[in-house]
Amino acid sequence: MSDGAPAKQTFQAVKGTKDVLPDIAPYYQYVEEKARELFALYGYQEIRTPILEATELFARSVGQASDIVVSKQMYTFTDPGNRSNTMRPEGTAGVVRALVESGAFKETNQQKVFYMGPMFRYERPQKGRLRQFTQIGMECFGIPHPAADAETIILSTELLKAVGFRDISVKLNNIGDQECRRTYNEALREAIAGSSKWCPQCRERAAINPMRVFDCKVLECKEMTASLPSVIDFLNPTSQRHHRTVCEILDAAGVPIELDTELVRGLDYYSQTVFEVVHNGLGAQNAMLGGGRYDYLVEELGGPPTPGVGMSIGLERLIMAMQASEIIPPPAPPPEYYLLALDDDSIITVSRLAVLARRHGNRVAFDCQPRTARAGLKAADRSGATAAIIIGTSELERNVAQWKNLENGEQMELTLEEIERNLSE
Repeated sequence: MSDGAPAKQTFQAVKGTKDVLPDIAPYYQYVEEKARELFALYGYQEIRTPILEATELFARSVGQASDIVVSKQMYTFTDPGNRSNTMRPEGTAGVVRALVESGAFKETNQQKVFYMGPMFRYERPQKGRLRQFTQIGMECFGIPHPAADAETIILSTELLKAVGFRDISVKLNNIGDQECRRTYNEALREAIAGSSKWCPQCRERAAINPMRVFDCKVLECKEMTASLPSVIDFLNPTSQRHHRTVCEILDAAGVPIELDTELVRGLDYYSQTVFEVVHNGLGAQNAMLGGGRYDYLVEELGGPPTPGVGMSIGLERLIMAMQASEIIPPPAPPPEYYLLALDDDSIITVSRLAVLARRHGNRVAFDCQPRTARAGLKAADRSGATAAIIIGTSELERNVAQWKNLENGEQMELTLEEIERNLSE
């Protein structure tokens, strides 16, 4: 019979989100550490923007034909002040908004920034694709020369190498500037209109930005894209030179590239160079990061005409690739000392020694409770510490501690003053 007590309620993570538990957190920390080191080498500074932005910012930046808008992937709500806000689905628009609002482009249009943080897209959760995901990105503003595109791609490959990947290459395309895009879009619309087999989304894309049909996942649409005109054939001399220079710089740097004329990326603000870095041992879902040039976005969002190029990487998919490739972050170093209090009388003294040791940069394991010598020494061995310091009432009365070398088992008695000197080194 029920005793009348209410049933205990349990909770689960929201669908499409995932907890990062201590066994996985080192992967995030490792990639973030490598990214910070590399960004510093290339002269990038960190920027942090809010998770919430005005909805219009993304409506204007990512494009009405992007999957984010067409597939209704944005988390949008009206706040108590009757303002429409959106949880950021990507990082570039917020970075541009922040630099324009702060007046950074008035000081110099050359800005090199990076960001790390959560993004949100409402899409069907699947392996490596979450509704809340973590992204690292970088943006280089103010440099129209194709060398900036090449450097962004080189940095991207160097980051993956620093993490531990080896068999990587670059898929590269040039989708032209505004002039050749107009001509190409007209040719695409005409070609798409010639068949009624396109899915409803692709017919909608064709009216707004027909290049988006190359992103369609419907098998029949994917097969039909092979017969569409190639953007490479519509590039004007300026775009051709830009593309050729990017390829020449990457070739000189020893970066393997593969030209992919169907690569367009998922956001409408790209122009000229678009790219993805792929791992050749991961099968069909081998794209690990991507990016490209966007020379019109800053002006579109209220800033001065400012060219830009950048990339972003999803950490969840990257970590899956790391695990598949058996890339394991280096373990955290073990504690140098295990401090063991044998009874309540010694807790204060042992706590004080733990504080002293940590203030001098020593790694210390201390359970913050009394333990028997047997249980404590077992825990000390498991911790990987090199020495255990053992104090109980008997040691306190004589102002000493037991110092045990956990590597060879030798044990000696030292005064507390000697212990303090050792822990202060």
